[in-house]
Amino acid sequence: MKDGRKWGAVMLGVALAGGGFAAEASEPAPPDCDFRLECQLGTHAFSVSFDSASGECPEDDMRVFVETPTGAKSELPMEPDWYGSISNLANGESICRVAGTTTPNSGVSAFAVDARRALVFFMKDDRPGYEHVGVALIDAATGKVLDVKQSLGQTKDNPVAVLKTPRGYKLRVVREYLREVRCDCSAAFADDWMAVEVVDGKIRARWMK
Repeated sequence: MKDGRKWGAVMLGVALAGGGFAAEASEPAPPDCDFRLECQLGTHAFSVSFDSASGECPEDDMRVFVETPTGAKSELPMEPDWYGSISNLANGESICRVAGTTTPNSGVSAFAVDARRALVFFMKDDRPGYEHVGVALIDAATGKVLDVKQSLGQTKDNPVAVLKTPRGYKLRVVREYLREVRCDCSAAFADDWMAVEVVDGKIRARWMK
């Protein structure tokens, strides 16, 4: 992860451990952990704050809040962890950027679903394994968290490209650990396209055919 903070993690290899996908990585030690996304969806402004109780990201104690100018505040129902934003590298139109950034193309992977709702993608640390990608569905008018998926899956890529589709968005996440591959390397982890859509007011994630 590196958006909103300086990330020092360097992936060196991968292995299966603890029932999940794992990869060796150096211990990240950013100088400033907290960050905030400032968002604008039409006439609706809101922010998403990632706050560490200790101020130290490796403590895995970040909580995430949505706030509006009216004072409404909602916490994302997720376990405390180390979270980060995802730069917008693809064809979606970003509605958020990390507070304090003014450079062109500094938007993050946060997109309008319609005139009122937004999908905000984020990273979740899983050292020494690959990072996870998560997503939240937010009502931009009220600041209410409508739905959240703390993990869509793990990604071999950093940064991650979240692409727009006719019905939502898609990204590549690890789908399978290949036991037949006899190396402690990324080749042992097969990724695939996952579609992320909003259906009946909830986030639906599915593997694409």
